[in-house]
Amino acid sequence: MSQVRRILVAWNTTRESIRAVSDALPLLVKAKAVEVLVVDHQRHSEDHGQEPGADIARHLARHGVNVEVRRLSSGGKDVGGLLLSQAAAFGADLLVMGAYGHTQLREWMFGV
Repeated sequence: MSQVRRILVAWNTTRESIRAVSDALPLLVKAKAVEVLVVDHQRHSEDHGQEPGADIARHLARHGVNVEVRRLSSGGKDVGGLLLSQAAAFGADLLVMGAYGHTQLREWMFGV
């Protein structure tokens, strides 16, 4: 089994992202390099604070993770494609991201 050396974390402050990072922490600690990628933080700036990605980067650094933050704009293009291209450019062995979810009430009411 090959070792996971470089990890890209897709970060957007949702509980799904928080859970994904928490679950991946044992791998993140062992990685040689971790990049936290924040895409389109301007759309939800109130969720990110003054420095998008800084809070999670500090949390990871406290655990000994060698982490850097990158902020990008999708320019209205597909975010999934952007994540994959950034993972390739970074040389990531693993992409950590939370799944998109809806509340059960919203699904029941609106079917989405």
